[in-house]
Amino acid sequence: MGRKIAWVLSLVLLLFTGCVGVYNGLTEWGEERTPAQHSVTLGVLLYGVFGLITAYGLFRRRRWSLATSIAWAIAVSYVPGVAVMVYGGEGAILSSAIAASAGSVLVALAVVWTAHVMTRGDVEIDGTGR
Repeated sequence: MGRKIAWVLSLVLLLFTGCVGVYNGLTEWGEERTPAQHSVTLGVLLYGVFGLITAYGLFRRRRWSLATSIAWAIAVSYVPGVAVMVYGGEGAILSSAIAASAGSVLVALAVVWTAHVMTRGDVEIDGTGR
């Protein structure tokens, strides 16, 4: 039961970050003023694309979704910390950036763990062999 809950929560999170990431990445493209700000927009677009791909793969229980979940995790962990530093101005402090990325890392690790567990061949989601 716990694995099924983790699976559903991971799918919802991946779909949400996927849709928001693709939308924001495309609408904010070209608005950056510095290379660091451009890297944040690129990171948002990447976690959007990898979020949607991973959600599909995880829903279908494809083993490759573990690799895409790791790529998603890297992007979704990079963006918050860098965004705090490049958009926060002089008031941004390093501890805020670290805290932002650390929180994202914890959530991302849970999704990667779920992808690992749910794409193994011996796991049943609903007891029907599926």
